[in-house]
Amino acid sequence: MRFGAITLVLASLATMTFAQYESFDARSDDAVLNARELLEDLGMHARALKGAALSARRLEQLEVRMLDLEDDIHELVTRAKSDPYVCPVCDATFKTTKELTSHKDSKGHHKKIAPAPARRP
Repeated sequence: MRFGAITLVLASLATMTFAQYESFDARSDDAVLNARELLEDLGMHARALKGAALSARRLEQLEVRMLDLEDDIHELVTRAKSDPYVCPVCDATFKTTKELTSHKDSKGHHKKIAPAPARRP
């Protein structure tokens, strides 16, 4: 909205400048064409400034989001390093995946997964 106001002010300034130096009745078509070209150029520059402002705002939003994602990644990595590996069957905790794998391959773990069938009397 600010860029629209700036464009309007610049266009008014250009019109007043032309009006000061040439009377409205005595102006030639060239002066009108020059004024029209000037207004078109001002509009083009105003649109470019507006686009640059939007791009800068979007860049700021992306930077904030990137910092948030970096914080989230850091938190996940920290949590992954501190959380122990847990056996889903017996809730035993281990510091490494190797220990968890060894536990899963052990006889004690297999007995908890598939207990021996009950004997019939």
